Amino acid sequence: MAPPKLQLELQPKQQYSTPALDEQAGQLVSLVASPVPRLKHERHPLLSTSDYHGLVARCQQLERRVFPKAEAMDLCKELRKPNQYLFVVLQINDPGMLLLSYGVLAPSKVDCVARITKVCTDPLYRGLGAGEHLVRSMLAALGHSALDSALHPSATGRFASICGVGSLRMDIRDIQLHVDTRRDAAVRMYTRCGFRTKTTIPNYYAEGRDALLMSMSTAMT
Repeated sequence: MAPPKLQLELQPKQQYSTPALDEQAGQLVSLVASPVPRLKHERHPLLSTSDYHGLVARCQQLERRVFPKAEAMDLCKELRKPNQYLFVVLQINDPGMLLLSYGVLAPSKVDCVARITKVCTDPLYRGLGAGEHLVRSMLAALGHSALDSALHPSATGRFASICGVGSLRMDIRDIQLHVDTRRDAAVRMYTRCGFRTKTTIPNYYAEGRDALLMSMSTAMT
């Protein structure tokens, strides 16, 4: 029997309103939304293939709402590149779903480095632990032994395991990301996940906006 179809209508940017998080709806789940997992058991049982494709559009909508035009990533273009994985954290309710957070992970077999090139949490859902669970799910997908179960206990204990990550296993020796030096909460979150500051890059984002290059050696796992 096919899973029930979930509603994925997108609202125009000027009419967008973020629904409230349903505290009674059970666990939040993190999963790989793109590329769509090929094996049925790797996909979430309530999501169809078209639901997975719709998630990319929903992430793009949030990207444009959160970031200025000069910094917004073209997710469709980015995800067409080899070894680009879109992770999401959702609350799934029948007949719909709530997108809390998403990120892009780019592991490379060439230099054995995995780069987290995007992490975004809807501003109305920040402080719930969704961003941290997203990052920890990426680490688990790379085979980080301490997080291999992808079950990170949050303040509410409502996070479920990740779906569709079997194809990400490869020889990765270092995991890297960049973060604005002024984003104190994000820096603390990455530090809790095990990242350490490697260097500061002046004017990385714009004139006067520096970035921290943070990294984690997989030798630590």
